Amino acid sequence: MTWIYALPLWLFAPLTILTICALSYAGLALVARHVRERVALTHNDVAGPIITIAGTVLAVMLSFMVVAVWQEYDAAANNVQSEASDVTDLDHLAGAFPQPQRETLQALIRQYADDVVRDEWPLMRVGKRSVDVQRLTASIQQTVLSYRPKSVSQQQLVVQAAALTQAFIDARRQRLFSNDQGIPLLMWACMLFVGIVTVGFIYLFRVESFTAHVLMTLGTAAIIGATFVLIAEMDYPFRGTSAIRPTAFIAVRATIDDVNNTSGFY
Repeated sequence: MTWIYALPLWLFAPLTILTICALSYAGLALVARHVRERVALTHNDVAGPIITIAGTVLAVMLSFMVVAVWQEYDAAANNVQSEASDVTDLDHLAGAFPQPQRETLQALIRQYADDVVRDEWPLMRVGKRSVDVQRLTASIQQTVLSYRPKSVSQQQLVVQAAALTQAFIDARRQRLFSNDQGIPLLMWACMLFVGIVTVGFIYLFRVESFTAHVLMTLGTAAIIGATFVLIAEMDYPFRGTSAIRPTAFIAVRATIDDVNNTSGFY
């Protein structure tokens, strides 16, 4: 399903909905031509309960998936904010390190913030990750752990810095995992199958006005198509038109620059 993120939302959404509506109309026209005109008896008494069951199953599935992808999207956004906050706090704490560790650590942290925005974020939009950012995380961790404290206060400083380093590294791993993990193909196939069955049973309703029958069918198909678009667009939170932006890291870099231009601490 990742190929859809190459399309802008303004093109993907109407194209998907129109395709589903066109296929639904073609199916209705086929049934009306070859079945409806030859069968005089109504099927409403049979189709009604069945479509109620199928529609309920579809509604539950789609509702569950919308809630699930939104929760994952929101969790991914919060995780990015946590990662950026940990990086900011580590830069603040690095100011208490003696030279040359202070200068080295702060330079690595700023490079990390820059590379995440300029290098890794564009790669994430196509399902990849930055090797340079991975190396920076290792360098930051090595710089923190290589410092040998000479007092209790310095020891506490290293412990806090190591905890923040591990926290933002874990947050990055979670960010990359969120960008790799999507809805299984089997789930998409199941939702599509239930959607086809639901629309298919609408064909069996006996409606006096064919125009009204068409509107009923297209309305249901459009709702299903729009929900599919919503689920697909939010399935991978760092891809597509609705992708999470690196705003938190841009703010981190701006904050660090502002602090360095003033007192050096914040």
